Amino acid sequence: MEDIRFDINNAIDCNNWFVRSPQPIFVMKVDGSNLTLHRINRSACELLKCTDDGYHSLSPLKIGLFKSDADIQQYIDSEIGPEGVTYVTQIVPLIEPEISSEITLYKMRSADGQTYLTAFQQNAGNLTKILSALRHSEFRFLMMAENITDGIMIYENGKLTFANTASTKITGYSKEQLKTTSPLALICDYERERVHRLMEEQKKTNPNFFSTEVWILNRTGQEKCIKCVFSMTKTQIGETISYNVITDITAQKLTERALIKSQEEFKMLADNSPDIITRYNRNLTYAYVNRAIEEITKIPAEKFIGRNTMDIELDQNMASFIEEMHLEVFRTGRKLKFEFRMNVDGKQRIFQASMVPEMSNDGSVNTVLNVSRDITQIKEFEVELNKEKQRMIESNSNIASNIKLLGVRLLESYPEIKNTNLFTSITRIAEWTGIGARLLKTEPTTIDVIQLLTDYHMKKVNDLAELGIKLDLEFPGDTTKIYTDPVILNTIFNSLIDNAIESKGVTEIHIGFGKSDNNNEIVLFVKDNGKGVPSDVFEKIFEPFCTIGKDGHLGLGLSTARECVEHLKGRIWCYSAAGEGAQFFFTHPIGVQQPDVKPTSTNSHNWAGKKIHVVEDTDANYILIEAMLKMQGAIQLTRSVNGQNAIDYVRNNTDIDLILMDIQLPDIDGYTVTQQIRTFNTSVPIIAQTAYAMYADVVKAINAGCNDFIAKPIKIKKMISLLEKYLG
Repeated sequence: MEDIRFDINNAIDCNNWFVRSPQPIFVMKVDGSNLTLHRINRSACELLKCTDDGYHSLSPLKIGLFKSDADIQQYIDSEIGPEGVTYVTQIVPLIEPEISSEITLYKMRSADGQTYLTAFQQNAGNLTKILSALRHSEFRFLMMAENITDGIMIYENGKLTFANTASTKITGYSKEQLKTTSPLALICDYERERVHRLMEEQKKTNPNFFSTEVWILNRTGQEKCIKCVFSMTKTQIGETISYNVITDITAQKLTERALIKSQEEFKMLADNSPDIITRYNRNLTYAYVNRAIEEITKIPAEKFIGRNTMDIELDQNMASFIEEMHLEVFRTGRKLKFEFRMNVDGKQRIFQASMVPEMSNDGSVNTVLNVSRDITQIKEFEVELNKEKQRMIESNSNIASNIKLLGVRLLESYPEIKNTNLFTSITRIAEWTGIGARLLKTEPTTIDVIQLLTDYHMKKVNDLAELGIKLDLEFPGDTTKIYTDPVILNTIFNSLIDNAIESKGVTEIHIGFGKSDNNNEIVLFVKDNGKGVPSDVFEKIFEPFCTIGKDGHLGLGLSTARECVEHLKGRIWCYSAAGEGAQFFFTHPIGVQQPDVKPTSTNSHNWAGKKIHVVEDTDANYILIEAMLKMQGAIQLTRSVNGQNAIDYVRNNTDIDLILMDIQLPDIDGYTVTQQIRTFNTSVPIIAQTAYAMYADVVKAINAGCNDFIAKPIKIKKMISLLEKYLG
């Protein structure tokens, strides 16, 4: 039998039946043994809970149109007649439970010879579909009834005459046992009165269709919650037929119970916690704050709920920073830990905040939980400890200087010791003793890890080549930036490479990095092909003066590396086996720079002569911005009233200090304008004018290249805070 032939473009693009059909339709393109979604209609999008173009990342197997790759290949290879083929499967939406579905599949070929499979979906897990199948034919009903997850039970004059396999799985009773068991006998004792009352009410109203949820005991005594959907009809001879479709919703109900319980417990614990605990919504407003925030800020809790951080009477610099941290968690889905300062009862207190993303079913961040703890006393203790540590380090630094001086004098008196283990040991002891002084003067900056390793490789490769050692560099393709002290990072690599050189038989050393699974840190490494390190000494080798199989060496290099790694908030470890080379790994956190937030006086601005370009098409909005900015001194303002004008102006004026970008423009939207500007100017700060309620707009603006955002209607405090941030 020949396949149906049709013009796929006409069928899909030119006919309203495809787009407007209430039945979900999936058109799949066959490419050899591969099958991809070519087009789906609006009903299919609604079924999958995806956007009109969001299905492109999905596959027919992932959404459940087929149960396996073997099934796909079978339908690709087989001849499907004009009547199509019908089977039952489970459609898997993005954010909802699986849907028992009946699929009718057709194979079609377009005029150019391209093969397509077209699937029409109907729900098979609801009562209407079951009754429809029963009306069509007993065989079709039985086929469907035995292949769905819902239980089906049919009663004639109160006696069970049919139960499918799913019913036995849900209740634990066999089909024969169900026929001799009263339905009320399955119901939990505490539910029977309610169910009896419900049934009596239904008899009075005599409905043809109703549903309820009830807890039952299965055959093993386990409680289960089932959703029951009833339909009752009468035959021409007066017999009553009842159709009961049961669905096991125990997991859903237990989850709801646990969620309610956890929410109650969370509120009880949070309300009595001395820490500030808040929950921030996706629309950038507070959903919950605990009592501690009232005691610390002197602002009633109800004034936080439903409002944005910038709308609350807090220090605006601090509020702006907290807002940025919230947005960072929403955008990245990563936990953040940082410190900030806040005035409490006239005294400055230091708080440590931990922001945790709370995910929704679709994998996006739904809310952000923030726990902020007063660590002022801890910080005061740290100050005292650091003073004591500094005194010890200064003492060690003096010792290191004296050791270095001793080495110099020995070298002057005995030049022949220069390349001996004795002189090397003196130098290593001096470096090890003085490392604390260097760590005390940490000078972190934002660096590109690939660039740092590339520069380091260029400096070391020739020196190692003279020793007969090849130095290779390995790293992932994407750029990674970290906030660190590059000198300390180089010290770690020097220590690990020196350790490798001192091993016997090393001819190759590999350095590089990769990202860890949690995306919160990178893992850097130094690997060699030497004789390796026995696994039973992995912990010992990082201790001072511990050396394994290296005669005449002090064993201080790995101790120095560990001290430097831990100072940079990382951890170090070794993986090796005797004769297989040694691999040293150490981590470094990835994260935003976390500066202290300190109140800034608004009277000390020096923005005279700063050039701000305002992209705004509405005169009233521009007049408001102009009035605000003119209040801050002799700022030079220019304006564009549409997107193309803004692109041309910024291209021709390279001395602009800041751009205020409206998103809604008459010709080109602000996202596109920003993207165009970033192709030739990547440095000028661009602040999007958007609305806090439109979180998606904020994220889209940041992704387009904007540095920050400000809400409409614009508030003067927020404006000053942003000017201070970007104009200094």
